[in-house]
Amino acid sequence: MTVAQEVVFLLDVDNTLLDNDRVIADLRGHLERLNAFGRTVILSDGDVVFQPRKGQRSGLWEAVSGRVMIYIHKEQMLDSVQRHYPARDYVMVDDKLRVLAAMKQFMQDRLTTVFPRQGHYALDPAVVAAYPAADLAIERIGDLLEADIPGLLAPQEY
Repeated sequence: MTVAQEVVFLLDVDNTLLDNDRVIADLRGHLERLNAFGRTVILSDGDVVFQPRKGQRSGLWEAVSGRVMIYIHKEQMLDSVQRHYPARDYVMVDDKLRVLAAMKQFMQDRLTTVFPRQGHYALDPAVVAAYPAADLAIERIGDLLEADIPGLLAPQEY
């Protein structure tokens, strides 16, 4: 047996590898700065059982005061999103250019797309080349707070 086979590291995630209290405090701070410009809503896709649980356990649900919408294909549910959260303009932040492109095609100039280049979807060169660029690309989600949000949301003529 090698040393690598003789030792197994068992690691807890919450509050051991991830300082949840600090992450949630940072997240709340970021969401409060975004809320200064408009309501913050989590619009996610995926399993309708697993995703809500993940959102609740992570503190995201509470951080956005329960404004969470989860669909199997969120880009196909924009009528529902607009009905629940009516607004003049929308900003969608997503690491999937395919989703951003589909949403932009539906909502046109009412939607500003933001592409954080983090995660495996965002880092796949073939995927990035296959879809139109987002209105704004950022390196990580926290960079959105340093973006010119008022400039992105400047009144537009429709």
